[in-house]
Amino acid sequence: MNIRKMYLPYSLAEMNLSRGIRQPILGQIQRLLKIKGFYQGIEQDTYTDDIGEAILQFQKSEKLAPTGSLDPITYCRLYGADIVEITSVKDNRHRADLTLARGRILIHKPTRQLTLFNGNNQLRSYPVAIGKPSTPTPEGDYAIATKILNPGGMLGTRWMGLNFDPNYGIHGNRAPWSIGQLVSLGCVRMHNQHVEELFAMVRVGTPVMIR
Repeated sequence: MNIRKMYLPYSLAEMNLSRGIRQPILGQIQRLLKIKGFYQGIEQDTYTDDIGEAILQFQKSEKLAPTGSLDPITYCRLYGADIVEITSVKDNRHRADLTLARGRILIHKPTRQLTLFNGNNQLRSYPVAIGKPSTPTPEGDYAIATKILNPGGMLGTRWMGLNFDPNYGIHGNRAPWSIGQLVSLGCVRMHNQHVEELFAMVRVGTPVMIR
């Protein structure tokens, strides 16, 4: 079978782009946008409206949320991936799959707790940090849409993006003191050791309920 292996030249944590802000990653992004025919301007390391418009048009072409900002899904889709051939295992009984077929996640905002279920059985419960009152974590029924190893920076060691919006997800952090607090821009933060354990047990498509 084929898998896609991706080597990103910059950490996903470097994607916080604002008008006038200088970022080394922008040169790489502009070159990729040029190759794909979405940007014709001069390469520079400062975020401008032209770059935002090029990113937005690329997102539309890929049927992504047209935000004009560089979120993890857009970056990975833009950068692409090498296809690596892997020999499949003939006997599926020898293939280890630690993810839960009936897994689901419940995030209870009042208690700042994330609970993992397999069917009706509660398996794990973890403390989390959620959005500030001005940028609350959105309530609703969602699903895991992306899984990224070692995104780095403020995203910690794991990222699990939600299908609600590519900018929202469950991730690790580099400020363990923040866990249990209302401090994020809407994402759900976990201790790195906890998010690594959760990451190993859930799959893309796992339901996520935020209440």
